[in-house]
Amino acid sequence: MTQFTAEAPATSIRAGRLSGFLSKTLSRARTAAIPYKIGDAVVGDDPFNGRREGIVELRNGNSVGLRSSGRVYFYDYRQLRRPE
Repeated sequence: MTQFTAEAPATSIRAGRLSGFLSKTLSRARTAAIPYKIGDAVVGDDPFNGRREGIVELRNGNSVGLRSSGRVYFYDYRQLRRPE
């Protein structure tokens, strides 16, 4: 015999799990795949932050935190390249 909790009907529990799964999957699909890993040496070139060489410190959405000269500068991952 199946027991149901008094919190919510079984149909809404199942629908909540499915919608949660779909929203997580869609958010992962919309997030860009940043080609740089933490610890990679890169060069950032931006008209506002200037050109800086440093190490990737953190990744958050489309932005990458670049540690250079003791400070962290944030760049869009498309403004970074590997040093030559």
